[in-house]
Amino acid sequence: MTIRVSAYCSAVVALLLLSACTTAPPRTSNPPRQVRIPPPQVSIVRPPERAPVARSTERDPGPAPSWEKDGPPLDDEIPPDLASLAEPVPQYEPLSPGGNMRSYEVFGQKYHVLTSAEGFRETGLASWYGKKFHGRKTSNGEKYDMFALSAAHKSLPLPSYVRVTNLGNGKSVIVRINDRGPFHSSRIIDLSYAAAVKLDTVGKIATVELEAITPGRELPPPPKLRTPTQVAGGGARPTPRLLQVAAYSDPINAVAMKEELVELGITAVQVRVGMLNNGDTVHRVMVGPFEERKRMDETRIRIRGAGFEAIPISE
Repeated sequence: MTIRVSAYCSAVVALLLLSACTTAPPRTSNPPRQVRIPPPQVSIVRPPERAPVARSTERDPGPAPSWEKDGPPLDDEIPPDLASLAEPVPQYEPLSPGGNMRSYEVFGQKYHVLTSAEGFRETGLASWYGKKFHGRKTSNGEKYDMFALSAAHKSLPLPSYVRVTNLGNGKSVIVRINDRGPFHSSRIIDLSYAAAVKLDTVGKIATVELEAITPGRELPPPPKLRTPTQVAGGGARPTPRLLQVAAYSDPINAVAMKEELVELGITAVQVRVGMLNNGDTVHRVMVGPFEERKRMDETRIRIRGAGFEAIPISE
């Protein structure tokens, strides 16, 4: 009996334990933590940079030629008959498509182009241009030829014909205007190299007089060479005491020339207003007067060293 009870009790305990296990709520646990895995880093491998490919296979032209600042041609480039070159014959030509605008602006300065060259006269300084521009286009589309008798002017129609007279030596030449310039306040015309040879102005700047030529009309004789006047009542000429550097019809150009001389350290500069033989007003840029001829000659050399011509005259 005792054994049965003990066995019975053991069975009851086992059932109770089994019931407790089946009815107990399930054991909860924290959900697993989500771990973010970063995407794999992709490294972009760029190809090594190449050296730039040359656009041209031409060889280096080297330094600019020595005449890049302009100048005369070499001796072996000058035609043997240049001194006897015939002057162009003035003839009627229609205005060029290029270079004849009503006005234009260069270096902040505005210029107005004349509709006609008839009756045009002007006195002032003449410069010249040579090898640097040889073969380049002029303002009217032609090619500049330094061995032709041509010139550049700021306001005359293109083309025009003018006679240029060097007032320092009396030499004259007829040139055809086919270009614009010189854009320098104290100069009125840029001559070709050939024209400068004719007027003996190569390597210097000379005072000249311009006279426009109308084709078909007779040209008046060139202006006479200006020399010191004789003393009234006697045949001897007075000693020159002044140097005439330039003469202009425009007073603004005369003042600009005066300022250039002052910058050279020449202080005894004056502008005198006079009258030409044809009645035109002229503004002469003078240096002096000098009490000693030696001092005047020294000043003249200094002015010529700056590229300007100085003509000794008396008062």
